[in-house]
Amino acid sequence: MPRGPGEGEVKSILPDAHADFIFAVAAEEFGLVTGLLIVALFAFFSIRIVGVGQAGVIHTFGVVDPISKPPGLLLKLPWSALEQLNVRTQEFTMSSRTEEAGLGADDAVQTLTSEGLTVGLDITVLFRLEFQQAPVVFRTIGPDYQAIIVRPAIRNAIRDVVAQYTAQDLYTTGREQVAIQIEDQLINALQPRGITIENVLLRDVRLPPVIQQAIDDKLAEEQRVQQAEFSRQRQEVEAQRRVVEATGERDAQAEISKTLTDEYLQLLYINSLKDISGGSVVYVPVSPDTGLPVFVDASGSGNAAGN
Repeated sequence: MPRGPGEGEVKSILPDAHADFIFAVAAEEFGLVTGLLIVALFAFFSIRIVGVGQAGVIHTFGVVDPISKPPGLLLKLPWSALEQLNVRTQEFTMSSRTEEAGLGADDAVQTLTSEGLTVGLDITVLFRLEFQQAPVVFRTIGPDYQAIIVRPAIRNAIRDVVAQYTAQDLYTTGREQVAIQIEDQLINALQPRGITIENVLLRDVRLPPVIQQAIDDKLAEEQRVQQAEFSRQRQEVEAQRRVVEATGERDAQAEISKTLTDEYLQLLYINSLKDISGGSVVYVPVSPDTGLPVFVDASGSGNAAGN
């Protein structure tokens, strides 16, 4: 190998790796970029945001994390998956009219009453998924729990309860009780599955036109009968009042007559004359012998008409 002035033997014309500034800078730069890339990939697959009104459910290779994740920023393993289930209040409508049904034509509900009549119901159920039960619901039912268990439970409850009532009950006084019974049955069916029933609204009951007209006529006739009965009772009360009033007057007159004497009546007569204003009283003397009025002869003869 060539030798330089005052130097020993040269082993290599290339500089040592640890002393090469350009290569060292390039290696350091390459390592930083790789680290940033790894961090970016890790963040991309690990950082998630659970939305407002949602419950986060993490599952890894078929294993579901039993703890629900609240709304906000969430850090998970890159190979884990995140599912979000709605825990807000939801509504499901079943109607006799297809356009109002919750999921379409299949939710237009027609059912039978106790006498076998077909009626249509417009019913809305308010429900929500329990936050703590979200992992269990996801594992045992899946994210489409509304169609899998809520909808069939509502249909079943409607048919079971309505079959206990007549069409007239549904159309008149039994509507509130029907809604209460449907709600109770849904609570028993869905509460153990992690779904809370908040309210059941029975908005309308649709009967066949002929049946509805017959019920309206029957109710109108019952109203007329009740009105006639009320009028009769009122007349009886009025008659009883008059009898009591007449009896009271009769008894009062009887009691008064027991204490009346001629002297007392004359005293009352005199007192009543004193109360009359002067000039309007004409005094007519009465003969003590005959009790007839005594008239003085106008000719001045002094003979009394009663003598």
